[in-house]
Amino acid sequence: MENNTILVSKKNHAATITINRPGVMNALTSEALSSLLVSFQELGSDSDTRVIVLEGAGDNFSTGADMALLGASVEPIEAFHHMKDPVGKLILAIKTTPQPVICKIRGNVVGYAVGLAFAADFAIAADNAKFCEAFVNLGISLDGGASYFLPRLVGMAKAKEIALLGEVISGAEAASAGLIYKSVPEEKLDEEVQLLIDKLSVKSGNAIRSIKESLEKNADADLETALEREAAYQAVLLAGDEIKEAVRLFQESRKMRAVHEGSK
Repeated sequence: MENNTILVSKKNHAATITINRPGVMNALTSEALSSLLVSFQELGSDSDTRVIVLEGAGDNFSTGADMALLGASVEPIEAFHHMKDPVGKLILAIKTTPQPVICKIRGNVVGYAVGLAFAADFAIAADNAKFCEAFVNLGISLDGGASYFLPRLVGMAKAKEIALLGEVISGAEAASAGLIYKSVPEEKLDEEVQLLIDKLSVKSGNAIRSIKESLEKNADADLETALEREAAYQAVLLAGDEIKEAVRLFQESRKMRAVHEGSK
């Protein structure tokens, strides 16, 4: 794999994965995609990691697939297998990672890279970031889960506008349309992401994992199936130590409050 293409660092319980090809706007080669996949798989199984942040080095998040990769002559069967692994497999890895995943976005986020943002649990972009589902402009179809995410995020009419016109929209517009979690002034981006890291890091890892799984699996399920899954997840967590400790702390705080109010 390419040296230093994908960087992984940890601070406290938060891990940051950085796409490190700033000279080409963090365009993704096959090697970079494979390295990203390995990074998410390894961090996903790391019990010390409570939050994962995905970002691009320099002034851009990523412009998607490297043009050399797009322009290469390959047989359809070879392209099909590449699109499944690592291209599709990386989207699934991000979506199913037990920890909450934050995409930190500045500058350009194009094509497949938009799918990376959609797969994350929280995408926070600079107001002036530039999103573009550019596939139609290149004469190719959607990938990165765009055909799945877009209609679910914004409805079919808006999804067709974004996908069939292939126009640039700002980070502020993406947030307003419901494509991403939030947009902020670029100078506030680092601070906003850190605030979210701090909030998520103190939450129960078991609860987050169960909530993520139930939301994803029940998104297209009928109510009866959703309730069955909720019962299964809840039964496990209600038998655990975290809920007992939380109840104990709540009861103690209520007693202290009663004592304080009674002394007035």
